[in-house]
Amino acid sequence: MKRTVQNIIMALGIAFMVGVFFPSFRINLAHFADAVLHPLLSLGKIHTVIFILATFTALYSSVIQRLTVDHKFMMEAQRKISEFQKKYLKAVKENNQFLLKQLEKEKDEINRIQAELMSMNLRTMFYTVVVTIPIWVWLWYVIYDVAHLGISSVGRYPNVISHFVVTVPFAGNIHVSDAFILPWWLFWYILCSIAVGQIFRRIHQE
Repeated sequence: MKRTVQNIIMALGIAFMVGVFFPSFRINLAHFADAVLHPLLSLGKIHTVIFILATFTALYSSVIQRLTVDHKFMMEAQRKISEFQKKYLKAVKENNQFLLKQLEKEKDEINRIQAELMSMNLRTMFYTVVVTIPIWVWLWYVIYDVAHLGISSVGRYPNVISHFVVTVPFAGNIHVSDAFILPWWLFWYILCSIAVGQIFRRIHQE
């Protein structure tokens, strides 16, 4: 049963990661997410809504990592891989054929460890995007007023200006769609997620 649930979640994660590149999929997913998240707009302040969703994402990601990542195994695996790479580079640099042959015997074990690490990280990522992608898509849907502009309009005019306005240091009032490198709303979301995520990780470590 547990394995079946894991496979379903991973399949959803893969479907979301692929489907998000298709406008019709984004719209349908946004409609589904809107049924749950729309009440947040009653708060009035879009930066508060983004902060709440970023905090939820950080909490969810922290819980998923705690449940799916074997930190003891990960640290030991990283240590072994690092030691192997140092020995290998040294052997190559010194043209130490004896050591290279010895390391070849360890290579299969290192490859197995790397494969396990990759598999563990992929599982964590797929579990996480099941929640994060619907949140991103919903924010995109609401901020750019996709319901009124339509799919074709958003695709034709990628620089649509959002009607949501926030006050930020040094710039004053700006539209949340304004960008320097990233749109402000996405930058704020990422910043909040990282900051809150660090707090949750610190609490977990203690």
